[in-house]
Amino acid sequence: MFKEGFRFVKGEGSYIDDVLTKEIKGYFSVSIVRSPYAHAKIIRINKEEAEKLDGVIKVITYNDLKNLLDPFPLSLDINLEYYPIARDKTVYYGEPVAVIVAKDDYIAEDAKELLQVDYEPLDAIISISDAISKPPIHPNLKSNIVLDKTFIYGKYMDEIKKANVVIEEKIKFPRYTSSPLETYEVYAKYNGEEYEIFSNFQGPFTIHYLLSKALKSKVVIRGPRDIGGSFGIKSAIYPYMALVAASSRLVNRPLKWIETRNEHLTSSSVGAERESIIRIYGDKEGKIHAIDMELTDNLGAYPRPPEPGNLLRNHGNLTGPYDIQALKLTYRAVLTNTVPTGLNRGYGGPHLYLALESAIDEFAREIGMDPIEVRMRNVIKTIQYETVTGGRYYGFSCYNVLKRMKELYDKLKVEVNEERKRGKRVAIGTSLVVEPSGTNIGYLDLARESKDYLPKSSAQDMVIVQIDPYSKVKVTVNGTNEGQGHETVISEIVSKRLGVSPEDIEVIYNVDTTRPWVISSGSYSSRFTPIVLPALNNALDQLENKLKDMASEILGVQKSELKIQNGRISTVSGDKSISLRHLVGTFYWDPVKLKGIEGSLTAVGYFQSPYADNIKEGKINSSISYGCMGHIVEIEIDETNIPKILKYYVIHDAGKIINENFAKGQIIGSTFHGIEVALYASIEYNDEGIPLTQTFSDYGVMTAIESPNIEVEHIESNSDYFSGLGEGGTMAAPPAILNAVKSIINVKEIPIFTVLTNKCSKT
Repeated sequence: MFKEGFRFVKGEGSYIDDVLTKEIKGYFSVSIVRSPYAHAKIIRINKEEAEKLDGVIKVITYNDLKNLLDPFPLSLDINLEYYPIARDKTVYYGEPVAVIVAKDDYIAEDAKELLQVDYEPLDAIISISDAISKPPIHPNLKSNIVLDKTFIYGKYMDEIKKANVVIEEKIKFPRYTSSPLETYEVYAKYNGEEYEIFSNFQGPFTIHYLLSKALKSKVVIRGPRDIGGSFGIKSAIYPYMALVAASSRLVNRPLKWIETRNEHLTSSSVGAERESIIRIYGDKEGKIHAIDMELTDNLGAYPRPPEPGNLLRNHGNLTGPYDIQALKLTYRAVLTNTVPTGLNRGYGGPHLYLALESAIDEFAREIGMDPIEVRMRNVIKTIQYETVTGGRYYGFSCYNVLKRMKELYDKLKVEVNEERKRGKRVAIGTSLVVEPSGTNIGYLDLARESKDYLPKSSAQDMVIVQIDPYSKVKVTVNGTNEGQGHETVISEIVSKRLGVSPEDIEVIYNVDTTRPWVISSGSYSSRFTPIVLPALNNALDQLENKLKDMASEILGVQKSELKIQNGRISTVSGDKSISLRHLVGTFYWDPVKLKGIEGSLTAVGYFQSPYADNIKEGKINSSISYGCMGHIVEIEIDETNIPKILKYYVIHDAGKIINENFAKGQIIGSTFHGIEVALYASIEYNDEGIPLTQTFSDYGVMTAIESPNIEVEHIESNSDYFSGLGEGGTMAAPPAILNAVKSIINVKEIPIFTVLTNKCSKT
């Protein structure tokens, strides 16, 4: 059964433009005029010729909107105002400068050519090093460095004294984006009391707070049933939601905006660029005593919330799968004249593990030990474990994953050695990562310097389940359907728990703040399994108990003797039973037979993870569940110097697998995303800050031709444990590929990553 699939095959998907085209009329179209410079003063905007064009309603600039907008709240304690449109200057290529409102899309686009904007170009800051050394791009800031915090955990100085080997690894992780089938789209209007915004936004619902503050008004947010992909990047749509909404209020008419593919590649959002320095302090026997991490992110022109989350989201799992008792950590974030960054699949995980896992291999080379053996000597061997930074691991085993990896690795190593003897340039690369899921949004408080804020620890959701008079079940979830199969999984669980046919279960799965919701609702951070499903099961517990109470009353048996199965509630012995339809019909039509039964057949299920906490002494459990994933890849580099993947294995432990087909699809899909980042995709700028990757001919999106066969194995160390699994492949693939490439040639020969290795031994 694949509930979503039936709709799609029949052409009955309900995407945002389907709804707007079929159900909504009377709106005007919007086109956004963007800065052609990365950094420039706006000298003058001449609207006259553009507004003369027949069909143009109005050309809108910041001055038209300044009374309708406040700056967005930031996650950092800095003196900076971020608006969705440029004011007196532009600070990145593609920043909105004006909004053109017209009777249709074509007129709005034509009018862009007639708008005259005079700029005075300024020097652009693109690199992290320039951001640190040069004047701030925002004059009211003292520096481009907006975060610089150091933490020390464990007996760091004592542990580094035990080391007789020290290696240092410097790695640059590139900016990258996601390329969902569907770009951003916003429909907005002001009804006199509140803004109504319809958008293909994915969550989290924290943006409701951001929008209500920026728009200085009550806000209702709704979304379509289906979204054509996101991978995190649609979380950054909210500045456009505010911009279109405020413009609609100004012209007193509903407005619609659809992002072009070029806009999406250049101006929507990207995953942050990072420069990492990892120092491993270990000994010649392969034991790691301490790690020193310096992590610096380029956040683009503004620290757009939830940034600097890319740095902080993996705080609880910074030491990955390894038993490291001492850590020195520096978080640093800078601003540059590039597009602001935001969520992207894995959110900070690919950056962390590329550096950490590459450093592990470098440490192994330094001491002359096999990389798998180094990992085996340092891997966490218990299921219950707390990291030095506050992460709480439970329910999975990286040791079990690594043991299975070693079996495959040892066999593949024999084959690779034979291939090398025949002259092939081949090698094996491995990586072992802890995959976080179910964000505890309190991790963002790590960025706060002042104490004047209310702490956060939200990792919650709610689900509403109703049984109607015909015994059909309706399940309401505040999330988005981006192809994960959530509707199918929910239907399977409800069917099993309540004995209802899947065809009689309707899953309402979309964004709608007119329904009950919580601040962390949404589809992100692989939170469906560890957060949404417990809320669903909480509602089903209530209904199951209610149904058994009712059946007990009618059948005259003890509730403990009853079971629900295949549309009937019967005694375990089977001598008495009643159909669910009859029972529910009695509840609605003849409730006097159920005098002792109170309440309704609607249940609100709620879940807040007991593993969510606040920051204490620099420690926080930044995610409420984790899994472990190991990758093994065989790479060949021929005379073209283009890496080719020959074999790929993924070993995975995230507890019990709910739906194996969907789980495999999520793991393979995220691994493809990681391979794409490793070998093909990178957002690049020239010295003036102009993006060089503005089309798919420049930005490398992996196709079916480049996609390797991936073999996936699941390990269930604890069948009572459930964790998310949609992002680990993106985290684990880049370091596995890099480690293979580094085993073949000097990585400086090919432009995959910027990797500088400085090794030294301490006697």
